[in-house]
Amino acid sequence: FWRPSDLTWVKLERIQFIGACNPPTDAGRVPLTPRFLRHTPLLYVDFPGRESLKQIYGTFCRALLKLVPALRSNAQPLTDAIVEYYMSCKDHYNRDAQAHYIFSPRELSRWTRALYEAIRHKD
Repeated sequence: FWRPSDLTWVKLERIQFIGACNPPTDAGRVPLTPRFLRHTPLLYVDFPGRESLKQIYGTFCRALLKLVPALRSNAQPLTDAIVEYYMSCKDHYNRDAQAHYIFSPRELSRWTRALYEAIRHKD
């Protein structure tokens, strides 16, 4: 591309464009066209399982509860509770019941962020 600040052409090499998207079966999504896909490698990575979620959100909960030393010992029970609740909601509210029921680990991230905001503003 042309950089007008010093009147030179800039050459780009070895550039990767990475994107993330939900499957076209999710509500409000459309399939990627074969024309686009023929030029694009596609990698599918599924959501983490129960044990992986416990490891990931256990780290978040331990960091979160460091803000309240009296609650530090509750990091593991909190992690187990939010992951189990997420899994039960995900199993109960599925796309077979309603097309707009989409649960992802983003829900867990929102919950831990909300807990952080509540703890941070408790004073």
